Amino acid sequence: MKNSKKILILVIILFFAVPGTAFAGAGTMGFSGGISEGVRMPTITARLLDPTLNGRRSIDGEFLYSEMIFLSGVPTRFDGMIGVARSGTVSDDPMGSYTLTNTVFAGFNTGEDVMIDRFLSFDVEWRRHGNQIVKTYSMSSWDETITVGEETFTLDPDRSFFNVSILEDHNPGIAFYRGHISKRAVFTDGEGEDGDENFIVKEAMGHIYGFDSPFSSTETQSLDVWIMAPNWQMSYQLRPSVSVTTSLMYQATFPTAISFPGNYLHFMENQSVLAYDIFVIPQPFFFIENRGSINIPTHSTFEQLPGLDLTFLRGHFAEQDISRLFAQQILTGPTHHFQPSQAMTRGEFITALTRALRIEVPMIQPATGIFNRTVRIVFPDVLQTRPEYPYIMAAYRSGLAYGRADGNFHIDSPISRQEVVVTLIRGLGLENVSPNPTLITPFADGNQISSWALREIAAAVELGLIDPDSNGNFRPTEPVTKAEGAALINRFIDYMRQDLVRDYSERMVSFIW
Repeated sequence: MKNSKKILILVIILFFAVPGTAFAGAGTMGFSGGISEGVRMPTITARLLDPTLNGRRSIDGEFLYSEMIFLSGVPTRFDGMIGVARSGTVSDDPMGSYTLTNTVFAGFNTGEDVMIDRFLSFDVEWRRHGNQIVKTYSMSSWDETITVGEETFTLDPDRSFFNVSILEDHNPGIAFYRGHISKRAVFTDGEGEDGDENFIVKEAMGHIYGFDSPFSSTETQSLDVWIMAPNWQMSYQLRPSVSVTTSLMYQATFPTAISFPGNYLHFMENQSVLAYDIFVIPQPFFFIENRGSINIPTHSTFEQLPGLDLTFLRGHFAEQDISRLFAQQILTGPTHHFQPSQAMTRGEFITALTRALRIEVPMIQPATGIFNRTVRIVFPDVLQTRPEYPYIMAAYRSGLAYGRADGNFHIDSPISRQEVVVTLIRGLGLENVSPNPTLITPFADGNQISSWALREIAAAVELGLIDPDSNGNFRPTEPVTKAEGAALINRFIDYMRQDLVRDYSERMVSFIW
């Protein structure tokens, strides 16, 4: 009895999660075929000050906005602002609802001859299915007036509808989403020759694809649009897209080194482009071009990061990788304690990767009144006293980290090369890019790869994250050194910064064009 009581007191821990918020997802461009500047990527300092920003950015706010107007028959550019606001959000519950509003209005550089005044409100119902969230947007209110020169087009909300459906797939480091847009907007433009109102019907249908990660994000829409006016008809396609990318560049102190030889510049850039192709041009407007594009000027922010003293690693193959991770607070502690040739433990790797993926680390508090609480032990060998504890628990909660067959995490065991790759691909959620069903790898020792790791390793090869060594091998069961672990995490981050946006466009979006 005394022993069981002692064990109970030792392991009962309360693990409090900061209330979760959904990834940004769709909404900053609206759903009407326009582009916005997109959400700004938070700085590393901002994330350290506010852990709830880890990989999750609010879509609420006002953003620069541009749209091409076709209602007059002549493509006309509008520049203004879009306001996005939510009342409520996605919680940890299995289902729920909230309200999303998009408001488009005049901006500082809008001419008086082109105007959009739009208020669109959606009731959003959502439900969870595993790590996926289904969202259905139903129009609850829609007021819109468009002015082009002397023509004014007023929406008839009773004859109009707007529907959006989106599926989000939430992985430990990235949320991918895809969806469908369908709408009919009926406008009046005053009286016709017979005294009746003229109606212009605009129908649109298309797709949304996007992802949101701690280092980049993108959204692309493809909308096929038809306009039916009393005396003419037009069909065209809109392809609005917004992307956010980041980069990290070392800058030597110039012209002469002072107290520090150099530091890193964290560069965050937003790019927005709207391309269109007109397939059917009405005879009165044959003079217009059948394709074009517009963009919003690049929106960039900067952050200075320290370049720590790593002279003891001068010339080491992983010197830059280790330096970059320390600058971003992914590796922490005194730099001179870092032993690059030492084996990296499972606890150390998961701690670094959890920081890299900006996974929200919940607050941990000791239990009080332990005899009236029931707490499930996740890993018996991961105690609250260990500094890795909150990161391992956060990684487990997000689906990034699991234990071994005996139920323990093996926090101090060296992590193998195949375990590292499986965890990295699990963080991306890109297991399915492997060349199924063959699962052939280019490694000479591919037959030594465990069956449970084969799909992820094949995916990592496909994405260019790993290559054979000089002998053509992968060495799946060998321990990873701290230097190798840092190099793999840094390559993983670089993939998310730039390559993921490119691969996403080539692999997942291009086919819809």
